Amino acid sequence: MKKKLLALVCALALTVSLVGCALSTPDTVGKIGDFEVTSGLYLLAQYDAYQQAAQLAGSEQDASKVKSFLKATITTDADTGETAVVKDYVAQKTLETLQTLAAVDARFTELGGELTEEQKSAADSYAQQLMDNYGDAYTANGIGLETLKLFQQLQYKHTLLLDLVYGKDGETPVEDGELTEHLDSTMYEIGFITVPLYNTSTFAFASDDQKAEMLSLAQKAADSYNAAAPEDTSSQLTTFNSIASSALTDICAVLDDALAAYNTMRAVEGEKLALDVSSRVDTIEETVSKVEAQSPQTVAAYRQRLEAKMQEVLQSTTIDESRILTEAAIFADKVAVDEETVRLRSHIAQLRDMLQSGEPVGRKLDFLIQEVNRECNTIGSKCNDLTVARDVVNMKAEVEKIREQVQNME
Repeated sequence: MKKKLLALVCALALTVSLVGCALSTPDTVGKIGDFEVTSGLYLLAQYDAYQQAAQLAGSEQDASKVKSFLKATITTDADTGETAVVKDYVAQKTLETLQTLAAVDARFTELGGELTEEQKSAADSYAQQLMDNYGDAYTANGIGLETLKLFQQLQYKHTLLLDLVYGKDGETPVEDGELTEHLDSTMYEIGFITVPLYNTSTFAFASDDQKAEMLSLAQKAADSYNAAAPEDTSSQLTTFNSIASSALTDICAVLDDALAAYNTMRAVEGEKLALDVSSRVDTIEETVSKVEAQSPQTVAAYRQRLEAKMQEVLQSTTIDESRILTEAAIFADKVAVDEETVRLRSHIAQLRDMLQSGEPVGRKLDFLIQEVNRECNTIGSKCNDLTVARDVVNMKAEVEKIREQVQNME
């Protein structure tokens, strides 16, 4: 009954007497089993194989230049990157086609198949259409109408073969026992589990020692399975899952160690970053206090300079004190930084709260630092005092250093 499952492969026992597959017409072609390989059929299989190779050619390769193309190398499998020399590829494909045709013909005859006159006529008619459409190419390659008729009749047999093996519409299907026997005797099931060498959540990579340990555990699991694998397929799967599950527990434990080490490193680094940022925040706060203390002195100094200048200009004339007070008030309003320093202190308080929260605050800190920088710029634009200007420069330097550290925070 296994013959049903190997409908086409049954011809593998046939002896291949076809010697070589050069691209020139051989003097004698030979047989594959009892199947007579005509010269025309050989050339047709070779022609189709060359067309397949041409479709696989790269953009820089010219299949129309036969001699040079036969020596070229083409990629036969894009997924694996497998390559072949065109001449070898054409020879292999030619032989495979002829073997398939021989297997189809042998199995069709063995099962008592026979083409009806109507089916032969349909095959011959299609062959004539091919010759009418592509006759020049076929003739140039030594392929005649009779060869095309033979090939199309073999294709017809190929189509009808499934009905002969399994019955029309599958009325004589393969029994479960036959299928199980076939799978057990001819099929291999490869069981594998992919384990990443890093934690998929944090991307913490295992060290070289941890990788070696994980590989050793995986190898032990594979050896254990190969030694204990039962004969029947269902038990094999159960055994594989049991051993793999146990091994995965140990392997993942190694990854957990890597994660623990990674988290410890992050915690230590985070503490150091927090300490550095906190010290710089303290420096900014101290500088804000200096600005607040210096701001009234700036107004007083301006009033003194204004009064001295007016006395110098007016000399003995009486100075209008109210006018001086008005000018001083206008100046004080222009250089007042009370609002900015209040907001700065608020931002500083928020920074400290974030640093002590123990939560991911990198993005929030980045935004808040931008606000601190904006307030410093505003104070700098208002100041009319050298001391305050220096304080603003110092604050902006600290802000920039904090910004750099925040980029390393989560």
